[in-house]
Amino acid sequence: MAKISRIACLVMVFGMAINLMVERGEALSCGDLGASISQCSPYATGAVGQPSPGCCSAVKGVYAMAKTTQDRKVLCNCLKQSSSAVRGVQLSNVAAIPQKCGVPVSFSPDPYFNCNS
Repeated sequence: MAKISRIACLVMVFGMAINLMVERGEALSCGDLGASISQCSPYATGAVGQPSPGCCSAVKGVYAMAKTTQDRKVLCNCLKQSSSAVRGVQLSNVAAIPQKCGVPVSFSPDPYFNCNS
């Protein structure tokens, strides 16, 4: 339970700017990813065996908002940062979320993945 609380706190920090950015039409930031990840925390930490429908819906929403190459680079880097910042996150689970949710994402939460490629 403490792991989920730490993840929830982390994603709340990242998620504070999402509504303002969408309303203003600004480029994406870590806030967009953070709002999505919060619903995926139980799967990301291994507490459950599959991502929830809410997790998949949120991931699909962020994917749809990442319209430019720069947006995708930002989200990739945010994913790497948030995944490595929270203890208990299983990178293999985080990496599996897009496929399990039917989202064609080509980056990884691995801290060594090059988001600029």
